[in-house]
Amino acid sequence: MTLQQLSSTVSSETSIRETRIGSLHAVVLKNGWLGLTVVPELGGKIVSLIRNDSGYEYLLQPHDPEQAYRQRNYGDKFEDYEPSGFDECLPTIADCLYPEEPFSESRLPDHGDIWCLLSAIEIVGEQIRLTSLIRSLPLRFTKKLQLRENIVRLDYEVTNLSQSTVKFLWSAHPLLRIEPSAEIILPDEVKEVEIGWSRDNRLGKSGERCAWPKAAECSGRMVELNQVVSPRAGTAEKLFTHRLSEGLCGVFLPQQSESIVFRFDPQLVPYVGIWLCQGGWPTSSAAKQFTVALEPCSGRLDSLEEAIRRNECVTLAANATTRWWMEIEANGGDLRSLRTWK
Repeated sequence: MTLQQLSSTVSSETSIRETRIGSLHAVVLKNGWLGLTVVPELGGKIVSLIRNDSGYEYLLQPHDPEQAYRQRNYGDKFEDYEPSGFDECLPTIADCLYPEEPFSESRLPDHGDIWCLLSAIEIVGEQIRLTSLIRSLPLRFTKKLQLRENIVRLDYEVTNLSQSTVKFLWSAHPLLRIEPSAEIILPDEVKEVEIGWSRDNRLGKSGERCAWPKAAECSGRMVELNQVVSPRAGTAEKLFTHRLSEGLCGVFLPQQSESIVFRFDPQLVPYVGIWLCQGGWPTSSAAKQFTVALEPCSGRLDSLEEAIRRNECVTLAANATTRWWMEIEANGGDLRSLRTWK
């Protein structure tokens, strides 16, 4: 089914219709619990996730939609498009060179390929299926989206189109709309995190570790990393958990009485990256981000080149396919009180 046929696609559970975001085609999925908007021309970017009962928008929205929702050019910088919403990062997050033959010296762009490429779209039952052909490496990426009551179900698939082994990173990149006093909740097993980047080395240098949730700044001052403070704090960190045995993370927004939970299989998706930005990024712009992104991911750090060196990435044999999944649950109230939170 093509994009032009979507406007009449309706089931008893989920409606699927076409709309526009500026000059771009978009698709809206809606059921009795959630509304979700995805833009195939932006690599299948999810630009909106709303809980119907409260009307609460969970994803960070751009101040300048014209800047954020314009066509991308392959290899552009992610920050040049006012980052917002939920993108997929693959085969890397940070720009780098692929270090192994036969793709040695291939340049992998900032935040990967998908966010700046057109995704093909089709409907399979109540699912939207989005497919992207990766340009920097011989990979095909497929994402299936479906609403199941108050849960967004995402099923992922990557196929190696070559006769050689290919390695890659995948990371979800959902920039969340937050508020002061919002709380980040990770599994109890997380007692420390690895630093990917910390502005002005506030928590330490890349590759070092700090305690979670209470950590010491380089100045010696103790801070609660799981508590959002203010957009004027001027801080920004990218942190990573160790390899997890429990595939859960979430954010609770007490002022709004809203919560969002990410679930995944830690055997397939072993880590969570935490992007905690309180007015400290982009460093090159006067307009700063205020957001948290909880990023289930296949490896550490953000550079595939570094992840290969650490043997913390996906290795895909010639012509092979790998699959994984993630669920996003939106609720009113404190996520720690949910029966499904363990």
